Amino acid sequence: MKKAILMLVGVGLSVLTAVAGESRVFALATTRDVTPALTTRVIAYLETHSGAVVRPTEFMPVESGQDIEAIGRAAAQRLAADEIGVLVLGQFGVDQPQGVCLPHEQFGILNLSRLGEGVDEDRLVRRAGQDGLRVLAMLVGLSPCPFPLCVLTGYEKTEDLDRMSGNFCPPCLDRFTRRAREAHLQMKPVGADEPTQDESTADDDVSASVD
Repeated sequence: MKKAILMLVGVGLSVLTAVAGESRVFALATTRDVTPALTTRVIAYLETHSGAVVRPTEFMPVESGQDIEAIGRAAAQRLAADEIGVLVLGQFGVDQPQGVCLPHEQFGILNLSRLGEGVDEDRLVRRAGQDGLRVLAMLVGLSPCPFPLCVLTGYEKTEDLDRMSGNFCPPCLDRFTRRAREAHLQMKPVGADEPTQDESTADDDVSASVD
């Protein structure tokens, strides 16, 4: 079955294990065609719904037509010592996949050209936030969730995101928080920065396919 994002879960222990007391973060890299305002909104969405600190990094250089997996790998090679993995956002064209996540290589990459096709910025922020949460979860070793009221449930088409939950179900949030703390990730209170009405809309109107 076609997947909107290629999920290859298999995080090595080296990715999740940190020196005792060392504080780590998720990194978020963007290409130059992603505005700072959009980046700020997506980071706020991720931090609000995951509780994990997400650090913006330098712009990613991209060559015309470059494969998004290659871009993701290049971003992973730029990770700082205290960064557990990187989420990359960019406008890569509708002919490229919507996204790829390779946890064992410490990156996930989302194609905003696909996520934002035919929708306004508010809807794009929510979609990027939803798929971004899925990437963060996979980077700490979580698997898809069978519960339909969870952002980690399976889906087939981009527009399915609009009918799905915008956050983790309580058990998955507990699992994510536990894995994040085991990996010494910096955490903040979930819900500390409330999303706008547009970013949280449809969270209670859920209909999604389950693998």
